[in-house]
Amino acid sequence: MSFTIVLRVLWNGGVARIAVEESRITKAKLLVLRESLNDYDLRDIGVTYLRREGEKGFLTPLFRKITKLYAPQRGDEATVDLDLILRSVRLVKGKALYHDQFAGISGYLRKLFYGEDYALYLHETSLPLMGLKYSLPRSMEWKILKKAKIIMTNSKWNAETLKEFGISAEVLYPGCYPDEDVNIEREDIVLAVSMWDAGRRPELYGELARKIKGKVVMAGSWARKDTMEEFKRKYPEVTVTGKISEGELNSLYKKASLFIRFGFNERGPGMGVLEAMAHGTPVIVNDGLGGKEFVRNYENGFVVKDVEEAVEKVNEVLGDELRRKMIYSAWETAKEYSWYKHGERLIELMEKV
Repeated sequence: MSFTIVLRVLWNGGVARIAVEESRITKAKLLVLRESLNDYDLRDIGVTYLRREGEKGFLTPLFRKITKLYAPQRGDEATVDLDLILRSVRLVKGKALYHDQFAGISGYLRKLFYGEDYALYLHETSLPLMGLKYSLPRSMEWKILKKAKIIMTNSKWNAETLKEFGISAEVLYPGCYPDEDVNIEREDIVLAVSMWDAGRRPELYGELARKIKGKVVMAGSWARKDTMEEFKRKYPEVTVTGKISEGELNSLYKKASLFIRFGFNERGPGMGVLEAMAHGTPVIVNDGLGGKEFVRNYENGFVVKDVEEAVEKVNEVLGDELRRKMIYSAWETAKEYSWYKHGERLIELMEKV
Protein backbone atom coordinates (compact mmCIF):
# COMPACT_ATOMS: atom_id res chain seq x y z
CA MET A 1 0.00 0.00 0.00
CA SER A 2 1.28 3.47 -0.94
CA PHE A 3 1.00 6.49 1.32
CA THR A 4 2.95 9.59 2.33
CA ILE A 5 4.22 10.51 5.79
CA VAL A 6 4.34 14.26 6.38
CA LEU A 7 6.81 15.59 8.97
CA ARG A 8 7.20 19.26 9.88
CA VAL A 9 10.80 19.25 11.14
CA LEU A 10 13.50 16.62 10.66
CA TRP A 11 15.67 16.92 13.77
CA ASN A 12 16.87 14.73 16.64
CA GLY A 13 13.52 14.52 18.41
CA GLY A 14 10.92 11.85 19.10
CA VAL A 15 8.38 12.98 16.50
CA ALA A 16 10.95 12.87 13.71
CA ARG A 17 12.34 9.53 14.89
CA ILE A 18 8.91 7.90 14.68
CA ALA A 19 8.24 9.32 11.20
CA VAL A 20 11.66 8.21 9.91
CA GLU A 21 11.34 4.64 11.21
CA GLU A 22 7.76 4.37 9.93
CA SER A 23 8.95 5.35 6.48
CA ARG A 24 11.86 2.92 6.67
CA ILE A 25 9.70 -0.04 7.74
CA THR A 26 6.63 0.58 5.56
CA LYS A 27 8.49 2.05 2.54
CA ALA A 28 6.13 5.03 2.64
CA LYS A 29 7.30 8.29 1.07
CA LEU A 30 8.55 10.87 3.58
CA LEU A 31 7.80 14.55 2.97
CA VAL A 32 9.89 16.78 5.25
CA LEU A 33 8.73 20.37 5.40
CA ARG A 34 11.97 21.62 6.98
CA GLU A 35 15.29 19.89 7.53
CA SER A 36 17.29 20.70 10.66
CA LEU A 37 20.37 19.22 12.34
CA ASN A 38 19.96 15.45 12.58
CA ASP A 39 21.86 12.16 12.54
CA TYR A 40 19.41 9.95 10.65
CA ASP A 41 20.58 7.50 8.02
CA LEU A 42 18.06 8.11 5.23
CA ARG A 43 19.75 6.21 2.43
CA ASP A 44 16.96 3.63 2.23
CA ILE A 45 14.13 6.17 2.53
CA GLY A 46 12.39 8.09 -0.24
CA VAL A 47 12.51 11.58 1.24
CA THR A 48 11.55 14.96 -0.23
CA TYR A 49 12.43 18.28 1.41
CA LEU A 50 10.62 21.57 1.05
CA ARG A 51 13.31 23.53 2.91
CA ARG A 52 16.84 22.31 3.53
CA GLU A 53 18.94 22.86 6.61
CA GLY A 54 20.04 26.50 7.00
CA GLU A 55 17.48 27.89 4.55
CA LYS A 56 14.90 30.45 5.67
CA GLY A 57 11.68 31.74 4.24
CA PHE A 58 10.67 35.39 3.98
CA LEU A 59 8.19 34.96 6.86
CA THR A 60 10.39 32.72 9.04
CA PRO A 61 11.18 35.52 11.58
CA LEU A 62 7.45 36.14 12.05
CA PHE A 63 6.68 32.45 12.52
CA ARG A 64 9.50 32.18 15.08
CA LYS A 65 8.04 35.00 17.13
CA ILE A 66 4.58 33.44 17.07
CA THR A 67 5.97 30.03 18.06
CA LYS A 68 7.88 31.53 21.01
CA LEU A 69 4.64 32.96 22.40
CA TYR A 70 3.57 29.39 23.09
CA ALA A 71 6.92 27.65 23.60
CA PRO A 72 9.42 30.25 24.89
CA GLN A 73 11.81 27.60 26.22
CA ARG A 74 12.24 25.96 22.82
CA GLY A 75 14.84 27.09 20.30
CA ASP A 76 14.33 28.43 16.79
CA GLU A 77 14.24 24.89 15.39
CA ALA A 78 10.79 24.37 16.93
CA THR A 79 9.30 27.07 14.67
CA VAL A 80 5.96 26.23 13.07
CA ASP A 81 6.49 27.14 9.40
CA LEU A 82 2.99 28.00 8.22
CA ASP A 83 4.24 28.84 4.72
CA LEU A 84 5.57 25.29 4.26
CA ILE A 85 2.42 23.75 5.71
CA LEU A 86 0.31 25.65 3.17
CA ARG A 87 2.72 24.79 0.37
CA SER A 88 2.39 21.08 1.16
CA VAL A 89 -1.37 21.22 0.54
CA ARG A 90 -0.70 21.20 -3.21
CA LEU A 91 2.00 18.53 -3.04
CA VAL A 92 0.48 15.73 -0.98
CA LYS A 93 -1.79 13.52 -3.03
CA GLY A 94 -3.53 10.32 -1.96
CA LYS A 95 -3.31 8.66 1.43
CA ALA A 96 -1.23 10.57 3.96
CA LEU A 97 -0.26 10.42 7.63
CA TYR A 98 0.48 13.78 9.24
CA HIS A 99 2.74 13.86 12.29
CA ASP A 100 1.27 16.34 14.77
CA GLN A 101 -1.68 18.71 14.57
CA PHE A 102 0.29 21.49 12.89
CA ALA A 103 1.32 19.30 9.97
CA GLY A 104 -2.31 18.18 10.01
CA ILE A 105 -3.40 21.63 8.87
CA SER A 106 -2.34 20.49 5.40
CA GLY A 107 -4.50 17.36 5.60
CA TYR A 108 -7.44 19.38 6.90
CA LEU A 109 -7.22 21.78 3.96
CA ARG A 110 -6.90 18.94 1.45
CA LYS A 111 -10.05 17.43 2.94
CA LEU A 112 -11.89 20.75 2.54
CA PHE A 113 -10.66 21.50 -1.00
CA TYR A 114 -10.28 18.03 -2.53
CA GLY A 115 -12.35 15.72 -0.33
CA GLU A 116 -9.34 13.50 0.50
CA ASP A 117 -9.35 11.67 3.82
CA TYR A 118 -6.24 11.77 6.00
CA ALA A 119 -4.69 10.20 9.10
CA LEU A 120 -3.17 12.13 11.98
CA TYR A 121 -0.58 10.98 14.53
CA LEU A 122 -1.02 13.11 17.65
CA HIS A 123 1.99 13.28 20.00
CA GLU A 124 0.64 15.79 22.53
CA THR A 125 -2.72 17.54 22.72
CA SER A 126 -3.56 21.16 23.54
CA LEU A 127 -7.24 20.45 24.23
CA PRO A 128 -6.92 20.40 28.06
CA LEU A 129 -4.95 23.68 28.15
CA MET A 130 -6.84 26.53 29.77
CA GLY A 131 -6.74 30.27 29.13
CA LEU A 132 -7.38 32.70 26.31
CA LYS A 133 -3.81 32.30 25.05
CA TYR A 134 -4.49 28.71 23.99
CA SER A 135 -7.92 29.27 22.47
CA LEU A 136 -6.55 29.46 18.91
CA PRO A 137 -4.42 26.26 19.02
CA ARG A 138 -7.24 24.42 20.82
CA SER A 139 -9.77 25.45 18.19
CA MET A 140 -7.39 24.57 15.35
CA GLU A 141 -6.57 21.15 16.82
CA TRP A 142 -10.25 20.38 17.43
CA LYS A 143 -11.15 21.02 13.79
CA ILE A 144 -8.23 18.96 12.49
CA LEU A 145 -9.05 16.03 14.77
CA LYS A 146 -12.74 16.05 13.88
CA LYS A 147 -12.01 15.91 10.13
CA ALA A 148 -9.36 13.17 10.35
CA LYS A 149 -10.40 9.70 9.16
CA ILE A 150 -8.02 7.96 11.56
CA ILE A 151 -6.29 9.40 14.63
CA MET A 152 -3.30 7.63 16.13
CA THR A 153 -1.54 8.58 19.32
CA ASN A 154 1.48 7.39 21.27
CA SER A 155 0.01 6.46 24.67
CA LYS A 156 -3.15 5.34 26.43
CA TRP A 157 -2.94 8.52 28.48
CA ASN A 158 -3.23 10.62 25.33
CA ALA A 159 -6.06 8.43 24.00
CA GLU A 160 -7.98 8.73 27.28
CA THR A 161 -7.51 12.51 27.28
CA LEU A 162 -8.86 12.77 23.75
CA LYS A 163 -11.79 10.54 24.69
CA GLU A 164 -12.79 13.11 27.34
CA PHE A 165 -13.31 15.54 24.47
CA GLY A 166 -15.27 13.08 22.36
CA ILE A 167 -12.33 12.10 20.13
CA SER A 168 -11.57 8.45 19.40
CA ALA A 169 -7.91 7.53 18.82
CA GLU A 170 -5.94 4.35 18.19
CA VAL A 171 -2.93 3.82 20.44
CA LEU A 172 0.17 3.13 18.36
CA TYR A 173 3.20 3.12 20.61
CA PRO A 174 6.61 4.07 19.21
CA GLY A 175 8.93 1.18 18.44
CA CYS A 176 12.53 0.16 18.99
CA TYR A 177 15.16 -2.23 17.64
CA PRO A 178 15.87 -4.71 20.48
CA ASP A 179 19.43 -6.01 20.67
CA GLU A 180 20.03 -9.61 19.64
CA ASP A 181 21.66 -10.25 23.02
CA VAL A 182 22.00 -8.23 26.17
CA ASN A 183 24.99 -6.98 28.14
CA ILE A 184 24.80 -7.88 31.84
CA GLU A 185 27.99 -6.17 32.99
CA ARG A 186 27.11 -2.51 33.53
CA GLU A 187 28.77 0.60 34.90
CA ASP A 188 27.21 2.68 37.69
CA ILE A 189 25.79 5.12 35.14
CA VAL A 190 22.30 6.60 35.29
CA LEU A 191 21.51 7.80 31.78
CA ALA A 192 19.02 10.50 30.83
CA VAL A 193 18.27 11.17 27.16
CA SER A 194 16.10 13.90 25.69
CA MET A 195 15.93 16.97 23.50
CA TRP A 196 16.72 19.24 26.44
CA ASP A 197 15.16 22.58 27.28
CA ALA A 198 14.15 24.42 30.45
CA GLY A 199 10.69 22.85 30.33
CA ARG A 200 12.24 19.40 30.81
CA ARG A 201 13.48 20.57 34.26
CA PRO A 202 17.16 19.55 33.85
CA GLU A 203 17.91 20.78 37.37
CA LEU A 204 16.13 17.70 38.76
CA TYR A 205 18.77 15.47 37.18
CA GLY A 206 21.43 17.70 38.70
CA GLU A 207 19.94 17.27 42.16
CA LEU A 208 19.72 13.52 41.59
CA ALA A 209 23.40 13.39 40.67
CA ARG A 210 24.36 14.87 44.05
CA LYS A 211 22.58 12.12 46.00
CA ILE A 212 23.22 8.84 44.21
CA LYS A 213 26.09 6.35 44.34
CA GLY A 214 26.69 6.41 40.61
CA LYS A 215 27.16 9.02 37.87
CA VAL A 216 24.46 10.84 35.91
CA VAL A 217 25.02 11.26 32.16
CA MET A 218 22.66 13.56 30.25
CA ALA A 219 22.77 12.85 26.52
CA GLY A 220 21.11 14.66 23.64
CA SER A 221 20.89 18.05 22.00
CA TRP A 222 19.80 21.19 23.83
CA ALA A 223 17.29 23.61 22.33
CA ARG A 224 19.33 26.56 23.60
CA LYS A 225 23.07 26.68 24.19
CA ASP A 226 22.77 29.20 27.04
CA THR A 227 20.48 26.81 28.95
CA MET A 228 23.03 24.01 28.58
CA GLU A 229 25.99 26.16 29.64
CA GLU A 230 24.16 27.46 32.71
CA PHE A 231 23.28 23.90 33.72
CA LYS A 232 26.88 22.69 33.31
CA ARG A 233 28.12 25.58 35.43
CA LYS A 234 25.65 24.84 38.22
CA TYR A 235 25.96 21.03 38.15
CA PRO A 236 29.56 20.09 37.28
CA GLU A 237 29.02 16.58 38.69
CA VAL A 238 26.77 15.73 35.72
CA THR A 239 28.30 14.59 32.44
CA VAL A 240 26.56 16.51 29.64
CA THR A 241 27.31 15.11 26.19
CA GLY A 242 25.36 17.56 24.03
CA LYS A 243 24.60 16.31 20.53
CA ILE A 244 26.00 12.80 20.00
CA SER A 245 25.82 10.20 17.25
CA GLU A 246 23.42 7.27 17.38
CA GLY A 247 26.37 4.92 17.76
CA GLU A 248 27.67 6.81 20.79
CA LEU A 249 24.20 6.87 22.31
CA ASN A 250 23.74 3.12 21.83
CA SER A 251 27.07 2.55 23.54
CA LEU A 252 25.87 4.59 26.54
CA TYR A 253 22.62 2.62 26.72
CA LYS A 254 24.60 -0.63 26.89
CA LYS A 255 26.90 0.67 29.63
CA ALA A 256 24.23 2.28 31.82
CA SER A 257 22.66 0.48 34.77
CA LEU A 258 19.54 2.65 34.63
CA PHE A 259 17.74 5.10 32.39
CA ILE A 260 15.80 7.94 33.98
CA ARG A 261 13.29 10.42 32.61
CA PHE A 262 10.96 12.89 34.33
CA GLY A 263 7.89 14.27 32.61
CA PHE A 264 5.48 17.03 33.59
CA ASN A 265 2.03 16.26 32.26
CA GLU A 266 3.88 14.87 29.23
CA ARG A 267 1.45 12.27 27.94
CA GLY A 268 3.82 10.94 25.27
CA PRO A 269 6.11 8.07 26.34
CA GLY A 270 9.49 9.67 25.69
CA MET A 271 11.49 7.86 22.98
CA GLY A 272 14.35 7.05 25.32
CA VAL A 273 12.22 4.77 27.50
CA LEU A 274 11.80 2.06 24.85
CA GLU A 275 15.25 2.68 23.36
CA ALA A 276 16.80 2.03 26.78
CA MET A 277 14.82 -1.18 27.23
CA ALA A 278 15.89 -2.30 23.74
CA HIS A 279 19.43 -2.47 25.16
CA GLY A 280 18.27 -4.11 28.39
CA THR A 281 18.51 -0.95 30.46
CA PRO A 282 15.85 -0.71 33.20
CA VAL A 283 14.03 2.62 33.43
CA ILE A 284 12.85 5.00 36.11
CA VAL A 285 10.10 7.44 35.19
CA ASN A 286 7.73 9.59 37.18
CA ASP A 287 3.96 9.61 37.03
CA GLY A 288 3.99 12.67 34.76
CA LEU A 289 5.37 10.80 31.73
CA GLY A 290 3.43 8.54 29.38
CA GLY A 291 6.33 6.08 29.43
CA LYS A 292 4.98 4.80 32.75
CA GLU A 293 2.70 2.57 30.67
CA PHE A 294 5.69 0.33 29.83
CA VAL A 295 7.00 0.07 33.39
CA ARG A 296 6.35 -2.65 35.96
CA ASN A 297 7.83 -1.90 39.38
CA TYR A 298 10.69 -4.16 40.44
CA GLU A 299 10.58 -5.93 37.08
CA ASN A 300 11.77 -3.63 34.28
CA GLY A 301 11.97 -0.37 36.24
CA PHE A 302 10.11 1.93 38.60
CA VAL A 303 7.45 4.61 38.47
CA VAL A 304 8.31 7.18 41.15
CA LYS A 305 6.53 10.22 42.55
CA ASP A 306 9.51 12.58 42.89
CA VAL A 307 13.30 12.95 42.83
CA GLU A 308 13.73 11.70 46.39
CA GLU A 309 12.03 8.41 45.57
CA ALA A 310 14.09 8.19 42.37
CA VAL A 311 17.28 8.54 44.47
CA GLU A 312 16.12 5.66 46.69
CA LYS A 313 15.42 3.39 43.73
CA VAL A 314 18.68 4.24 41.93
CA ASN A 315 20.74 3.42 45.01
CA GLU A 316 18.75 0.23 45.57
CA VAL A 317 19.42 -1.03 42.04
CA LEU A 318 23.09 0.01 41.93
CA GLY A 319 23.83 -1.87 45.14
CA ASP A 320 21.83 -5.05 44.53
CA GLU A 321 21.57 -8.19 42.41
CA LEU A 322 18.15 -6.86 41.39
CA ARG A 323 19.93 -5.13 38.54
CA ARG A 324 20.60 -8.40 36.65
CA LYS A 325 16.95 -9.50 36.81
CA MET A 326 15.70 -6.09 35.70
CA ILE A 327 18.06 -6.02 32.70
CA TYR A 328 16.50 -9.18 31.25
CA SER A 329 12.97 -8.00 32.01
CA ALA A 330 13.53 -4.64 30.31
CA TRP A 331 14.91 -6.39 27.24
CA GLU A 332 11.88 -8.72 27.05
CA THR A 333 9.55 -5.72 27.30
CA ALA A 334 11.28 -4.05 24.34
CA LYS A 335 10.66 -7.10 22.16
CA GLU A 336 6.93 -6.45 22.47
CA TYR A 337 7.34 -3.03 20.84
CA SER A 338 9.66 -3.48 17.86
CA TRP A 339 9.51 -1.08 14.92
CA TYR A 340 8.46 -4.02 12.74
CA LYS A 341 5.33 -4.60 14.84
CA HIS A 342 4.69 -0.85 14.79
CA GLY A 343 4.93 -0.84 11.00
CA GLU A 344 2.53 -3.76 10.62
CA ARG A 345 -0.08 -2.04 12.77
CA LEU A 346 0.43 1.26 10.96
CA ILE A 347 -0.30 -0.36 7.59
CA GLU A 348 -3.48 -1.91 9.04
CA LEU A 349 -4.65 1.52 10.20
CA MET A 350 -3.71 3.31 6.98
CA GLU A 351 -5.79 0.80 5.01
CA LYS A 352 -8.84 2.37 6.69
CA VAL A 353 -8.07 5.83 5.29
